Amino acid sequence: MNSGNTSKSCLICFVGIDGSGKTTLAKALTKSVEEYGIDCRYVWGGFTSSFTVFKPLIGGLKATVFSGDTHMEESTTKGRVLKNPRLSALYHCLALTDYIIQAAFRIRLPLAFGRNVICDRYIYDLVTGIGVIQDYPVDKTLALLRRCLAFVPKPDLAFLVDLPEPLAYERKADIISLGFLSVRRNMYLQMARQEGMTILDGTQDRVELQQSVASTVLPRMTGEA
Repeated sequence: MNSGNTSKSCLICFVGIDGSGKTTLAKALTKSVEEYGIDCRYVWGGFTSSFTVFKPLIGGLKATVFSGDTHMEESTTKGRVLKNPRLSALYHCLALTDYIIQAAFRIRLPLAFGRNVICDRYIYDLVTGIGVIQDYPVDKTLALLRRCLAFVPKPDLAFLVDLPEPLAYERKADIISLGFLSVRRNMYLQMARQEGMTILDGTQDRVELQQSVASTVLPRMTGEA
């Protein structure tokens, strides 16, 4: 077991469509890192509207912007039906601002105190969701991501867990449609190539995948990379 000394704290994140296995990999990596004697923190890095003073406004806008009908056709690419595109844009702007504040406390602060952070979901997931729901073209979504990355910590390593949509659909009973998953997956893949993420094959044997991720991350955290 290693003493756990590192030259600097690292931020590792896992992103991808629902059902791809992000949480399993993030928790397994956290366990491996801790067993190696390295101080780290597992963080669920998805968006929650219950964190900051924006909660009442975000909650009200969400109820106004989206209809309650989640019975979508298979060809539908949106997670919900937009009632008002302008209010939807405002809702997403507030959500991104709120997320940046969340990231300052949940991610930036632990990093500042020298802790390694393993993030299950991150800003990439929120931006992808916004891009798909708003029907943004890929270039507009990537431009939004670049603006957001100026305000949140840049990951040292980002992993996209890629999984074919039918398999992800089978794993998650609450996913609205295959069409929605397909558009999100394509967005993730283009984002991963643009941002230089490591793309993982989510169909690979789980144990082998966990070992592969650990062998990539541990040298970085121990300063041996």
